[in-house]
Amino acid sequence: QIVASYLINNLKVDYRLGAAYFENALIDYDVCNNQGNWLYLSGYGNDPRGRRVFNMQIQQQNYDPNKKYINYWNNLKTSI
Repeated sequence: QIVASYLINNLKVDYRLGAAYFENALIDYDVCNNQGNWLYLSGYGNDPRGRRVFNMQIQQQNYDPNKKYINYWNNLKTSI
């Protein structure tokens, strides 16, 4: 859901592209869970609260406080 929120809200990627990518990439893919989560985060459906936006700074503080994950991908990106 963090990835979906970032792609949809920060990068402005159409949720269908993210859903299609995960459909091909996940080994435990389930159509209902995948489409449901992408639709939920993009604001489609019956939820009156609208679009869900994750605060990326809070997510980073909660799940990667030492920035190991971020640094790994930044270093990999610069070495390519």
